[in-house]
Amino acid sequence: MVLVAQELIPPVTADPVGVWFFNWVIPIAGSVFIVLAIADVVRRRRLTWGFLFLFNSMAVYWMETAGDWGQMLFYSPAFAEHHLLDWLPLKTPNDPLFMPFAYAAYWGVHALLVLWLSQWVSSRFGWSMLKSMIVLAIPVNYVWDFVVEGTATAMGWWTYDPGIGPVLEWDSGGRITLLWTIGIMCTWPNLIAYWAGKPPVRGLNHLERFFGLERFTSPKVLVREPVSAVGSGSVALSTEPARLTKTQEYDHFLNYDVTIARWKFELMRLGAWCVGFQLSFALFLVGPLLILRSVLGADSVYVP
Repeated sequence: MVLVAQELIPPVTADPVGVWFFNWVIPIAGSVFIVLAIADVVRRRRLTWGFLFLFNSMAVYWMETAGDWGQMLFYSPAFAEHHLLDWLPLKTPNDPLFMPFAYAAYWGVHALLVLWLSQWVSSRFGWSMLKSMIVLAIPVNYVWDFVVEGTATAMGWWTYDPGIGPVLEWDSGGRITLLWTIGIMCTWPNLIAYWAGKPPVRGLNHLERFFGLERFTSPKVLVREPVSAVGSGSVALSTEPARLTKTQEYDHFLNYDVTIARWKFELMRLGAWCVGFQLSFALFLVGPLLILRSVLGADSVYVP
């Protein structure tokens, strides 16, 4: 144990390398993603898949610190911190400043990865997307988690100490859990990716249909333009189609028309995504973490 700034911290987290990457690169890159997503929404005047996934991934961040308490995860105090969540009764000691920005991209990248892989498996074996995602959930998430968390815990950026269940301890002293919480991470990220649907989405996704947004839409009627025959010896005049605006381009791709004011419909889409993300994140991730630690009475000198 090391005493730094009146706190007990795992020795591996005292002075990790690469702190600059988390303090500068991730917040800057995350801010760029946010600005680009908002700019795309402004251009199209529609809430895009990218914006909705990014915004709602970032919006569940406030529960992260309570979940970290539940799994006894300790972040290096070398990271720049924020104190916006000090009001929570259960929380891990340090809340890194980079974390909200990491959430803005982390879950979206993961969702795209599993959706692309599931689509390939579906086309290869003739499975449904749901079956493909269920089959891929455990292997993909274990590989993903070992790449991300394995590197982080080995470097001392964060560690699980003592951790619940079997753990792997690196030569550096960093610890990564092998069953809890990697196992539980196989559920929510894949579930929310499946609910959100693979972009570009032509119709309403599972979240939007669950909240009944179909009531405010009607199937799009495809209008086929007549084809005029061109006789021999006649000159065919080609006319270029009118260029679509970004809004028209977005709506043209959809397989439905909206029957109410569009701004109301877009707000309802945002609400459906927001409620779905918040409740499912609490139910499938944070809730089980808090419950198991409370039931087991697991204790940590670093995450009291």
